[in-house]
Amino acid sequence: MREIYCRAFVDDYVIAGRKAQMYVVIGYRWRPSGNVVELWADLKPIATLDVKQCKVMWSIGFKDRNGVEIYEGDRVLEFRVPLGCGSIEKWEELSKEVLRVAPIIWDEEELSFTVAGTRIGVLNGWGNLEVVDNIHENP
Repeated sequence: MREIYCRAFVDDYVIAGRKAQMYVVIGYRWRPSGNVVELWADLKPIATLDVKQCKVMWSIGFKDRNGVEIYEGDRVLEFRVPLGCGSIEKWEELSKEVLRVAPIIWDEEELSFTVAGTRIGVLNGWGNLEVVDNIHENP
């Protein structure tokens, strides 16, 4: 069983006296009256908010090529995946080629996370992605 992580971006002053920033979500509760998230900062609980008051981003369950957890809404560099290129040296050279910069988005029709409309899978997978920022902190 894998752990499922999420984080939340909260706009200016939704939480009294705090500027807009990203928070770790420790708990996500489904309630008939509305879902809530428990936000933490500096290893301490700071607020419980209705999910409509923040932007919740789920982890896609993989890390990028530098070991950084990838979340929905992250903007990533997508590098070329050189298949059948003949040599290690050629593979290393080609794998540095950036194909595009695009956000990670959940696609309801595909029921998967996508980069610029392409499903994230084994062949174009997480090993060729590098997180650069996210769409909420840097629109």
